[in-house]
Amino acid sequence: MEEQTPETVLIEAKVEDQKRMITLIGKDNRLAAGLWVGFIKGLSIGLFTGFILFGIRLLMG
Repeated sequence: MEEQTPETVLIEAKVEDQKRMITLIGKDNRLAAGLWVGFIKGLSIGLFTGFILFGIRLLMG
């Protein structure tokens, strides 16, 4: 194992920190996108079901 200078250790630590931050940002974006898609999907299913039930009720009197 070769000996490292304090400067190279600091640079490597900063690079690793940046990699970790990029990974965390990607996970946050993926989570937010999943929540948004789930919300839109639930809303559309609810509206569709509501329209169907309302239409059946109108047809039955």
